[in-house]
Amino acid sequence: MADLPGPRQIYTLEVVLECLHDLKHLKFTTPLCDLDEHEKGWQLTELCAPLLRAIKHPTDHFQLADLQLSSLLPLALKQHPSALPLTQTSKTTTDVSKARYVLSRFPRAPQRLFTLPLNNSNLIANKGTIWDGIKDGRWTKYLVPEARSHFHHRLPDDPTSYLQLISDLQDIAWENLYVTTYIDTNNMIFLLKIAFLGHTPDLEFARSFLRYVNLLAELVDKYENLVDAVDFGAHEPFEDSAPSVQALKSALFPANTDGHEQGLSMLKVFLWSAWQRSIMLYFYYVIGVQLWQGTNSTWSTLLAVRGIRRLIDLDSRDYRGESTQYLCNWAFELLRTSRTSLALDFRRMIALFDDHFKGLDGRCIKDSDLSCKGDLAESCQRFTSAEAKSQSAHATTCNGRCSRIRWSEAAYRKCASPRAVLADESHSTLYYAKASPNTMAISHVWSHGQGGRPEDGINICLHQRYCRLASSLGCETYWIDSACIPDDPQLRKEAIMRINDIFRDSKATIVSDQDLQSKAVTGLSTNDLETLFSILLACDWGVRAWTMLEAIRGNESIHILCADDQTIRLVDLLRSIHNDGAVDLAVLLGSAQHLLPSSDPGSAKSIEETGYLLSQRHASRKNDEIVIWGLLSNLSARGDALQLWQGHDEVNTGFLVSSAPRTKGFKGYGWAPETPYIRPQQRSVDLGDGLRQLYSIRFPSYDGRGSYAASITPRGLLGKWFVLELDEDAISNLCENCQDERSSTLWLDEGQDLEASSPTADKAPDTKFFPRPDFANACNILKACSSNPIAQVRILRPLDADGIGPYNGGNRRGEDFVMPIVICVCINPIDYGDHDEWQWKGVYEWIDDSHPDWRPEEMMII
Repeated sequence: MADLPGPRQIYTLEVVLECLHDLKHLKFTTPLCDLDEHEKGWQLTELCAPLLRAIKHPTDHFQLADLQLSSLLPLALKQHPSALPLTQTSKTTTDVSKARYVLSRFPRAPQRLFTLPLNNSNLIANKGTIWDGIKDGRWTKYLVPEARSHFHHRLPDDPTSYLQLISDLQDIAWENLYVTTYIDTNNMIFLLKIAFLGHTPDLEFARSFLRYVNLLAELVDKYENLVDAVDFGAHEPFEDSAPSVQALKSALFPANTDGHEQGLSMLKVFLWSAWQRSIMLYFYYVIGVQLWQGTNSTWSTLLAVRGIRRLIDLDSRDYRGESTQYLCNWAFELLRTSRTSLALDFRRMIALFDDHFKGLDGRCIKDSDLSCKGDLAESCQRFTSAEAKSQSAHATTCNGRCSRIRWSEAAYRKCASPRAVLADESHSTLYYAKASPNTMAISHVWSHGQGGRPEDGINICLHQRYCRLASSLGCETYWIDSACIPDDPQLRKEAIMRINDIFRDSKATIVSDQDLQSKAVTGLSTNDLETLFSILLACDWGVRAWTMLEAIRGNESIHILCADDQTIRLVDLLRSIHNDGAVDLAVLLGSAQHLLPSSDPGSAKSIEETGYLLSQRHASRKNDEIVIWGLLSNLSARGDALQLWQGHDEVNTGFLVSSAPRTKGFKGYGWAPETPYIRPQQRSVDLGDGLRQLYSIRFPSYDGRGSYAASITPRGLLGKWFVLELDEDAISNLCENCQDERSSTLWLDEGQDLEASSPTADKAPDTKFFPRPDFANACNILKACSSNPIAQVRILRPLDADGIGPYNGGNRRGEDFVMPIVICVCINPIDYGDHDEWQWKGVYEWIDDSHPDWRPEEMMII
C-alpha cells in the first residue's frame, strides 16, 4: 500500500453509508442538469450565497459548506450526516472497508492552485512568529488545531531566509486547512458506490458521475466570476430587486467586511478541493473498468471532462515545480495536456521520478545539462538526432566492441511475409521464418541505440540478448525493425504494411527503453511499482508515434524490459497500481489511454481517435505519421493524407476544429487536416504603421466523439454545423469593438512578440496592442472576405451528434480557455445541386457564443 495518509473525514464512511438510500439502487440524479443553460447557470450562481455564508461560520464552516454542496445530489441522501448525533456509531461493512482503503491512497490535500491572502502585516511589523500573523489575520478557524504548532517559528533576521519562510507559509497553510484536508460528503457518496461496484461496469452511474463532475466545474467557474465582480467592485449586475439577487449581493458585498476576504478565498479553495477530488475519483472508476473489462468507444468517450477557467493560468511549471532536468519537458507536456490529465495531481509521479534519477542532468539538448523547452517535439534534440545513434547500444554484459550479425538477404526474400528472425544464438547470420503466435516483437526507440537496418546488421550481443528473451517467454522467433525492415523501398513497404499483424499476433511485445531498464523488478514493493509506472509515463518510448502503434496492437501481450533483463507484464503493473498504489498516480494512466487493454487490439481505430493520439507524437521520417494514421485505421500504409481521407466515408466534425494545417490544391478537401500533428502555429495581426503583433496559437485536436458526423463526398464535406451568418455591418461592428479593446499595455505570452516590417522603432512605445490577437485576426479575415459584394461569410461551430445543439466536448480543456470557430466563405453562391459550396478559411478564436442567431444548417464545405 502507498504510504499516504489520505484526506480526513468529518463524518465517518459508516455514518455516510447509514444516511444513504439503498447503495445498490442509489440515485445520483442532478436535477440542475435537466434545466436549460441559462436557468442552470443562475441557480448555480444563487447557490454561491449560502455557500459563502456557510464558509464564514465561526466554528462549523466546513460542515455547513458541505451541507450546502450536498444539495447538488438531492436524491442520494435520506438525511445529511450532520443530522445524526455525533456519538452515533455504525457497523463497518465490506463496502466501507474497501472505500476506506481507496481513500487512504488519496493525497491528504489537493495540489495548491491559489495564493492565499494571508494577513502578514503584524508579522512583518513586529517580527513575531508566523502564528502571530495568522491569528491576527482571522485565519485561526480555518486551520486544523493540531497543525498550529507548525507556525510558531520566529522570523529570521537573514533576508533570504525571511523571504523563504514567508513563501513557505503558503504551502504550510494550504496543507493544514479544514477545506483541503477533509473530504466532502458528496465525494464520500461516490466513493462508497465505487467500492460497491469495484470494476463492474455501470454505464448509468458513470454518466451520472460525469454530469456531477461537469456541474461542479460549472459551479467553480460561476463562483470565480462572482469573485472577479467583487474584486472590481462591480455592483451593477446585482441591482435587480429580486430577493435571490439581493441575497447574493448581500453575501458578496456585506456591510461588515471583517473576514470577508478570507471567506471569499476559503470558498474558492473548498470548491476547488471538492472538484479535484471528484475528477480523480471519477477517472479512478472509469479507468478501473477499462483495465479489467477492456476499452471500447463508449467508455473512452467518458474520459472527456469539462475544465474550469482557472486552468488557463497554469503551465507545466505549475505542475512539475522544481523537478529534475532529467525529466524531458516535452514528454511531460504531452502527459499534462492529455484530455484526461485535466487538473490531475502530478506531485507523486514527479517525486518518484526525481528520486530514481536524482543527480542526473538533462539530456534533451546536445552539450547542455538542461531539459528542452517543451513547446514541440522538434525542440528536443533526442527526437531530431535519433538516426545518428544506430546500433550504439550493447548488452550490459558486452564490452561494447562486439561485431555485427547481418541478414541473409536470400533467406529474407525466400521467407513469406511477415518475417521474423529465428531466435537461435548459434547462427552467424540472421535467418528468417514467418512470424507466428510464437514470435516476440520488440518495441523500442531508435535514439536509444538499437536502430538500424538488416543490410548493416545488428550488434551480435543484442541478437543473443533477444534470443534469450524470446526463449524465456516461450517464443521461437523475434521481430525488431532494425533486423526486419530493409532499406529496399518495396521490401520496406511490404514490411510496414504487416506491422499490425506482427504486434497483434505476437505472443509477447517487449518494451525496450533505457530509462525503464534502469529499474530493477525483483521483489517489487508497491513503491517500486509506482516508480516503474512513473518512469513509463515520461519515458521516450511513451511519446513516440511508432511505439504508440505498437503498443495499441501489442496491447495485453506487452512486457516491460527492466534491469538485468527481467520483465513484467504491463497489464499486471497497471492493475497493481490501480489496486494498491496512490490513486493520484493510478489515474494518470488516462493520459496514456493507448496502454489500456483492449478486447480487440487488432480492430480498426477511428481516424479521429488515432488523429488525436498522434497529435503530439513524433515520428522521425517525413510522412511516417500519415503511414501510422493509416495503419491504425487498418488501411494501406499510405504516405499522404488525401488518400487517407478518401478512404473514409465520414468524420466527426468536432475533430476538425483544431489548428492542424489543411490539404491544399485538391478541391473538395480544403477542410481535411494534412497531418495529425498539432504544433504551436505562429500568426500575426496588423497593428498599423508597419508593425505586426506576433503570437502563437494551438487549438488541440480531440477525437470529436459525440459531435455530428459529416459525410465525406467527392464534391466536399456534407454535414450540419452550428452557423452564424455575418453581414458587412455585423463584421464592421466586430472590427470596431476589437479596435476599441486595444491597449498600450501588452502582456506577452510565451511565443508572442512585436515585429516591425519597416523601421518604426520610435513609434513602438505608442502602439496599442490586441488583448486577444487571434480574435482580432479573425475579424480582419472576415472583413477581407466580406469585401467581395457577392460573398457570403459565416462562422461555424460543431453540433452534437443529434444535429440540434452545439457540441462542447472540446471546450474548456485548460490549454486555452477559448471557443474555436471555423471561418467559411461562399464566393460565388450559385446552386450546385442542393447546396452552395463553402471554402474553409481556417480555425480561429472567438469570444462570444451568446448571439441569438446561431442555428443548425447543413452545408457543403470544399
